[in-house]
Amino acid sequence: MNYDNPSSLIQLTIQSLLKDDNLAISSLKDIPDALLPSLFLKAHIQGCYKTLKAIVLSWPFERLPLGSLVHDRAPENPSFKAVMDGIDVLIKQKVSPRCRLQVLDLQFTGQKFWNTWTGSHLQAYSQKRELMSEGTSKKEKATPYLEVCVDLYLGEEQVDRFSTYLLNWTKKRKGVHLSYKTVRIHYLTRKYFRFLYAVSCCDIMELGIHCTLPFSTLHMLANLLGMLSNLKRMVVCIKIPTATTPEKAEWRLLSINNFTSECSQLLHLQELYLESPSFLKDHLHCLFRCFNTSLEVFSLTNCRFRKKVLTHVFQSPCISQLKDLCLKGVPLTSVSKCLRSLLEVNASTLQHLDLGLCGLQDPQLEVLLPALSSCSQLRSFSLHGNCLSMATLEKLLSCTSGLSRLKLELYPAPLESFSPQGVLQPATFRLHCTQIIKILKDLRHSRSIVVSTGQCSSCAEKMFRNGEPIILPCKSCVRKFKKLSIE
Repeated sequence: MNYDNPSSLIQLTIQSLLKDDNLAISSLKDIPDALLPSLFLKAHIQGCYKTLKAIVLSWPFERLPLGSLVHDRAPENPSFKAVMDGIDVLIKQKVSPRCRLQVLDLQFTGQKFWNTWTGSHLQAYSQKRELMSEGTSKKEKATPYLEVCVDLYLGEEQVDRFSTYLLNWTKKRKGVHLSYKTVRIHYLTRKYFRFLYAVSCCDIMELGIHCTLPFSTLHMLANLLGMLSNLKRMVVCIKIPTATTPEKAEWRLLSINNFTSECSQLLHLQELYLESPSFLKDHLHCLFRCFNTSLEVFSLTNCRFRKKVLTHVFQSPCISQLKDLCLKGVPLTSVSKCLRSLLEVNASTLQHLDLGLCGLQDPQLEVLLPALSSCSQLRSFSLHGNCLSMATLEKLLSCTSGLSRLKLELYPAPLESFSPQGVLQPATFRLHCTQIIKILKDLRHSRSIVVSTGQCSSCAEKMFRNGEPIILPCKSCVRKFKKLSIE
């Protein structure tokens, strides 16, 4: 990670202070609030742990985003230990009124804070937007209060040592609340459930479930969902066994119904990601019937659904104000008219649309064109992996030329670029690319598009989800993409 800044008088002063911990600590009272983040960052990098501890006692901001700096999640990490020692002093005795620390953020977020106050450029660990809480989870108390925010990961091994340490640490201190904002589950046992019930479920804002679950565990998970009253983002990638007897089939159905019905308790849910949700194949409409919230992000990927189920889902009121819609890998040939209606309903809000690998052909896309042209807020659009002719691509380019906010477009190579056996004809492909450039010039609209000749889902994911319009695909597909632009 690169924290370097150009040399300046301020930076030289900070470097001079950090040569002597005692000098740095005695100077803290004279250092402006705006410079303390830079001093903290440099002290962390250079291992000036006494200075780190002292800065905590004078921290002038409500939040200290330590998690974006300390990637080694271990109680022995010296920077983490120095901060926790400083917090112990805050808890035990009165300190300067300058200290405003209320939240110690140990999540892998906070890059924006350090970038703003220090000019350093810290790498972000997620392309998803940062979730904002409605308010602090603490109740009004007369005693000093500190909230410690952290992510929880549950894997095949026992609960990670860092989480166990924090849970025991907070139990021994008054006026401290441990808040798990993000929980990612890759393995789930009864022991893990006991741990989850020991934490404050109402603090959890993001839940990711990526594992295979027996019927009984899915049932227990459903009961836990009912306690997540402030959940805002849910990622579901669950597989459950196929029933082999009538009794197991009944138990399987009961577990799924319990899971969908408990989702009615998620009153603040904003983002829903369903990844290969085969267990919901015949129950997806039941899930949406239970929702009592309006989603901003809906992602449904890599699964086949009956026309009746998709029709019901697309008509649901909870997806009528979407900003992001991803249906990658979901066959949509039979529901193009319902999809058009869904796009029309969301035309004034939709910013990102991914219809990659959906089996769309010319007739279906022509049905969608009028709705696409009305999506005035659209910023990125993917049709990667569909089968479209050159004539339909030309109509599409003309249709979307009026969308002034559209900056990233990913389209399939025209069908005419391939032989009847599906083999790419390079000379023909280059000819069609020349035609596309001419179309862009004739439309007199500055834009860049990416044309793909491959079917690699991971390439489309990286190119579509990242904010920049040109990102190298994987090595096996590096020759299958062509960027075309006209300024």
